[in-house]
This record gives sequence, structure tokens and C-alpha cells, in this order.
Amino acid sequence: MKKKLTIISLFVVVAFGLLFISTGGKRTDIMLTDYSVSENGDSFTIKVAVASSMGYVRTRKEKQVGDSKYITFYQTYGLNSTIGANNKFQIKLNPSCRKIYFYRGDRGYDLMLQKNDETNEWQLAIDDISSTPRQK
Repeated sequence: MKKKLTIISLFVVVAFGLLFISTGGKRTDIMLTDYSVSENGDSFTIKVAVASSMGYVRTRKEKQVGDSKYITFYQTYGLNSTIGANNKFQIKLNPSCRKIYFYRGDRGYDLMLQKNDETNEWQLAIDDISSTPRQK
């Protein structure tokens, strides 16, 4: 009986461990809720939220290619766990950066913010007609 209980306990621990490890992947449903640019223009503070009713953002990875910064967000570990959750991120800006994209899975990246060429200020990248972010 003790051997059976040990095997069942081990099975439950392994199952929960695999479930925990299998989460924490890329999020493709991130919405930009607010942003601000530092006074000297070398960094952004962005606030994000998830579009779905389940899950939280844990971290992000950034890469800059040319004048564009590409950001991929990652979910917390565990199902709907708030451990390590974060919705506010500091983004360093290279002076050449003019566009910021968010990862959207198979669709690639959506343009979220862009620098206005005339005013040199950052603005949301919204199409006038559809009010949705433009895709690259």
C-alpha cells in the first residue's frame, strides 16, 4: 500500500511539474494600455494588459532591427498565476528607433507606436478608418 501511495504521489508531482513547465510561453494577445516617454527621450515606460480573461505577463524580450524595435511578451508560469506578473515595463530607446512592434504569433508583429516625422513625438499607430494597429 505504501509503494502504491508513493507511485501515485510521484505521478501527481510529475504531472503538475510538466503542467507548470509547459506554461510561460509567448503571449500574442498583448494590448498597450498606456505609455510615456522620458524627458530626454532615451526610454519608454509602457503598460500592457492581456486581451483574454486568463493569464498575466511575466517579462518581455526586445530586439532592434534598423529603426524598429520588436517586443515579445511572455506569460507567467502556471495557469492564471500572478506570481511574477508585471504589466509595466521600461524600454530603452536607441536614438535611431522610430517604430515599436508587438509580437502576434503567426501574424508576425503589429506596429503599436511610431515616431511622427513632423513633430518628432511618439504616437499610437492607428489606421484612421479601422482604428486597429497596422501590421507589418
